[in-house]
Amino acid sequence: MAYEYGPLPRPLEETLAALQEGLMREYRAEYLPAHRRSPRRSRRLRRIRGWIRETGHLVVQIGRVAQQTLPRIEQDTGHTFRGPDGLARILMDPSTKRLFRGIVAGFPEETLPIRAMDLVLLGNFSDDARVLGLIGDVTLRLKVLSGLHVRGDDIAPLCDRWGLHESRIGLRCSRRQAGGTSAREKETLAWAVLGLIYIEGGTDALGRAAPLLACGREG
Repeated sequence: MAYEYGPLPRPLEETLAALQEGLMREYRAEYLPAHRRSPRRSRRLRRIRGWIRETGHLVVQIGRVAQQTLPRIEQDTGHTFRGPDGLARILMDPSTKRLFRGIVAGFPEETLPIRAMDLVLLGNFSDDARVLGLIGDVTLRLKVLSGLHVRGDDIAPLCDRWGLHESRIGLRCSRRQAGGTSAREKETLAWAVLGLIYIEGGTDALGRAAPLLACGREG
């Protein structure tokens, strides 16, 4: 599953666990007792602690997606995903860019907790929803529904049905209310899931999911 930026060399949860472990290692290497720290060192340690905490939150959120959101979609669509990483990438919130870019900028390359390229990839994954959303939209219209018009109120209810917004993975997601989600964002997330189904299962798999669009018309 390359999408726009390519795959990680190992599973997403494993990559984030390695990142968290590497950050803790760097924290221990830089730690000094409070009475020996300069203000700059204290700020540095606080920043690393924040990265450790935020990475841990992402691991928990991804685990919840794998245990709750993914099975819900599989049961609804009849498509068995290759693993949780594709859906997790779709649900990566743009706020994750700040975390991963901050870590890249916060260490010399030779002391980064994981490879610089992996951190760059992690920071770009929040673009996958847009890319896969376009794939899902175009493919469904042209290859499955033979050009029939699909309205926004046909597709957006799938976001609510599958709890996609509530499953977003990111630094602000636990504090965001679903009621503040724009219809366009809901459409993008739902289209992206359909795009992922097409990438993994082809036109037949996408066609089996197409009847779910009726839930929007039925209310």
